Amino acid sequence: MVSKKTPWVHPFLATGFLLAASSVPATGLSAENQTISQPAASKESLSEETDKNELVSKDIGFKFPEFYTCPSEPMEPIRYQAVRSEEQGPIKVYSDNAVREGDRAYLNGNVVVTQDGQQLTAKSLTADNQTQSYRAEGDLLFTNQNFVVGADSLSYQALEGKTEISNTRFHLYSNNGNGSAETITIDNNQVLTLSDSEFSTCPTNQRSWAFESDEIVIDRESGWGKAYNSVVKVADVPVFWLPYFTFPIDDRRKSGILPPSFSNSDRNGRDVSVPYYFNLAPNYDLTLTPRYMTSRGSMLGTEFRYLTEASHGELFFEALPNDKDPNALGDKRWQYNVQHLTEISDNWSTGIKARNVSDDGYYQDFGGSLENSNQDILSQNLYVQHRSKDWLFRTEYQDWQLLNSPVERYTIAPRIQMTRFFEPDENGFHAQIHSELTRFDKDNAITSNRYHFEPSIGWSHETLYSFFRPQVRYSVTHYQQEELAGNVEHLTRTLPTASLDTGLYFERFIDDEDERYTHTLEPRLFYLYTPYEAQSDIGIYDTSLPTFNFTQLFNTNRFSGIDRIGDANQISGALTSRILDSEGREKASMSLGRIVYLSDRQVQLIDTVGRETEKQSGLLAEVNWRWTDAIEFKSVIEWDDQTNDTTHGLINMHYEPQPNHIINLGHRYRERLDRRQEEAELAFAWPIKDNWRLLGRYNQDLVENRTNDSFLGLEYESCCWAVRLVARRYLNIQLDSEGFILPGQSDEHNSGVFLQFVLKGIGSLRGSTTEFLEDSIYGYEDLLGK
Repeated sequence: MVSKKTPWVHPFLATGFLLAASSVPATGLSAENQTISQPAASKESLSEETDKNELVSKDIGFKFPEFYTCPSEPMEPIRYQAVRSEEQGPIKVYSDNAVREGDRAYLNGNVVVTQDGQQLTAKSLTADNQTQSYRAEGDLLFTNQNFVVGADSLSYQALEGKTEISNTRFHLYSNNGNGSAETITIDNNQVLTLSDSEFSTCPTNQRSWAFESDEIVIDRESGWGKAYNSVVKVADVPVFWLPYFTFPIDDRRKSGILPPSFSNSDRNGRDVSVPYYFNLAPNYDLTLTPRYMTSRGSMLGTEFRYLTEASHGELFFEALPNDKDPNALGDKRWQYNVQHLTEISDNWSTGIKARNVSDDGYYQDFGGSLENSNQDILSQNLYVQHRSKDWLFRTEYQDWQLLNSPVERYTIAPRIQMTRFFEPDENGFHAQIHSELTRFDKDNAITSNRYHFEPSIGWSHETLYSFFRPQVRYSVTHYQQEELAGNVEHLTRTLPTASLDTGLYFERFIDDEDERYTHTLEPRLFYLYTPYEAQSDIGIYDTSLPTFNFTQLFNTNRFSGIDRIGDANQISGALTSRILDSEGREKASMSLGRIVYLSDRQVQLIDTVGRETEKQSGLLAEVNWRWTDAIEFKSVIEWDDQTNDTTHGLINMHYEPQPNHIINLGHRYRERLDRRQEEAELAFAWPIKDNWRLLGRYNQDLVENRTNDSFLGLEYESCCWAVRLVARRYLNIQLDSEGFILPGQSDEHNSGVFLQFVLKGIGSLRGSTTEFLEDSIYGYEDLLGK
């Protein structure tokens, strides 16, 4: 189903009182469903009833919850919990004295009514079986596992289906919510009306905030409540007033205003967004987000979501029709994002994923962070697919928008793939036949039709301590390339590839004082052979050279894509060692690997690059260590032992002894051609005293000697309210596809101050700071207001 979005008002007491209304005994005190202590005819029976009532009186010893200070840790108040009986059990009534006069029963002194783990106590209760009504008075208290309600009196009229509770006060155990109402009325349709009510999650003598309303009407059947003449008070000062609003009391959604966001930046000026949610139907909805920026003008964002039995998706579009910034890349700015999936049948499906923006600077102006403002490639993809155990059929259309790039990618229009799988037989042989037809289009460039056919066969032999997997494949690729002048060139490439993947598993036990660990040693060898064939006449349509990593050690082609199939005569070796606990969880691991080249590599992505003559690749090393739940360490490095240079490296340390007690340290390094990138980072979220928490991140570019992103925040959170203040400054410039800064740009930083204030119990506001805090501090979860 479509996930819910609701207005900011939380159903703070609706659920509790609806349960209370349905839990109060709703029948007269008939002999069939009650036990009443009558005046005894003998001393023995009187003594028996007295002992029973003494037990009950001891059991109901209850003090209405009072919190005079907010607990620093989550705390469950002490409360009466009636003995839970079988569901739909009998109503049992006890009292010190009981008198029956005709159809009326008068109970006085320590009146206790119990049923199914619920209890009502009062000083007196009068029941009339003829009118099917009763009235309880005097220090009335109703309690169950979820809440407690105290009142002066309770009246029930069965013929009218009406219950009225006077001068009430209540306490909800789930969130320490508490308050009062002058009267609570429940009619025969289970509609609750609260008059002159007050609600807060703060202690009764420390009302940091309170929600007051003249009247609240709660309709359980419709799932909605209405509030009239409502005021939010902070420190007894009215700060927000609504003459009328509605709010949900269950999971059903309703149209309304969502939490607005406010920010201020040098690029956009003062920036305010006020989303409005339309609950159009149970399976689709719409959100409109008007946005105004003082430096740019008015923008409107729309998000439409839908869900049917076979399909689901989201349609997002936002536009700024007239950008007032004279430096903007165009007056009309827009973006769209479409996601759709249809399950036609168990095997057939179709989908769309498409994103596009008006110009290269869109995310820089409206992205909100260094990462968001430097998205460099957006794709548009449409496909139809059939997938079964033995077959895969897929046809697709795909295009790309490259941002801040002088070149364009080829459009795939279309690609048709078909693969036949042959599952392993009893001897371990398996095979597949893969084929595809692709049309590549691009303006003012060579276009091509590519036909590819690739059968493969392999054998797998595995034991508890080893594996042995030889494989042979044969690739036949034909290109029909058409030049701008209209000349057509036909090229055919045929290449066999043979590989052998084998490895061993060794393990031993290490006994500690408290636990037994398993220590493994896992050597692995991979041999790959592909003969050389000249391919420089073939265009580059969808092929690239990926970053060297552990996955590349065991790939059958060093290029991603099939426009280039690299010649290879090489052996890859890797050694991995792990330590596992008794439950199989990895506590630590270390891997080393490299490729030894038995011949030079002649096939290159670019013709001007000569053959590669190195006899071995760089040495890859990876270390993961999480011996305790508090510390996590990860390091990856590629080291060229011929030049004693590090090609790329990553070191991250995550320390979290308790949830949201976080310190992260990181260092990243990458060297490519004649460019170098190096960053250091510190991020943290740590309590400093009582309910105060400090948040921050500092990311420094060590090559350019400048700060990429930094912020410092302070949070205060009590049991009933919370506030967060964050000051942020981040670099807002454009990078190329390799992550390096585009030339010709001066340092330009955006800065802003964000304030978030939450009144607990009337909503969980995931404000404008939530997303970037969770993205910036690994392991951090924004719990403000939950």
